[in-house]
Parts: sequence; C-alpha cells; structure tokens
Amino acid sequence: MTLHQPAGFSVTVEAVDPHTIRLTLQGVLDFESGDEFLDVVGNTLNAHAVEHGPLLRELYMNCAGLRLLDSSGLAALLTLRRRTHPAGVTLHLRHRPVQLTRMLALTGTAEYLTARADGTAGTVGELAGEAESTSS
Repeated sequence: MTLHQPAGFSVTVEAVDPHTIRLTLQGVLDFESGDEFLDVVGNTLNAHAVEHGPLLRELYMNCAGLRLLDSSGLAALLTLRRRTHPAGVTLHLRHRPVQLTRMLALTGTAEYLTARADGTAGTVGELAGEAESTSS
C-alpha cells in the first residue's frame, strides 16, 4: 500500500510476515518529507505491533528510488534507527543510490544505521557499495 506523502516523496509498505516489513522509498527524503516519513513508518510499526506483538525483527528499506537525501533525511533515518534498534529490529538499507552511499560514508553512519539489533556482531545491508541480493 502506498501512503500519502508530501509531493515528491512516497513510501510503499509491505508487511511480509510477523518478523519482516518492507518499505520502498521513492523521491526526495528531506526537510519537507522527513517528519511525514517518520509518521508513516511509526504508524506502520505501531499497527504491526498491535497485530503481531513484539515479533518484528527486520525492516527492509528499498532505497533505489531515492532521488535525494539531505541532512534532514539522514536525521529521519537516524531517528528511525533509535526507535527500532532497542526493540530488536534491524534496519536493512537496500539498493542504495550513490548519493545515499556517499552521505553515509561522509557522516560515518552506515555501520550505526545497519548494526544488528539482535546483539550479534557485524552489520547488515550494503556496505562499501557491495550489492546484496535477496528475495526481500
């Protein structure tokens, strides 16, 4: 389902199973759209918790459609990580466009955003430009 977003940005949500949600990000994640992004994802997480309890473990974000991410967009991703990680949910940033990879490298936030929430060592997702193929 695609939810209403500011002009130039949308999030499509798919609840795969009680442990997994997939988001597809399209457009510009910036000052204008960051709060709305957090509202949509927050409402999605809340609804998922009501339906399934605290079973969610993986939040996959397909970033291929992101045309731009500014510092406010990065702040929105960091805010999401601060919410999900303590709940045991690992973020997966998939199909990162070059500008997102560059922003994460410049700010040193790639490993923080994709750290495993289950306490095991390592990070997940695409690091250092490495593509990860999945059925997700």
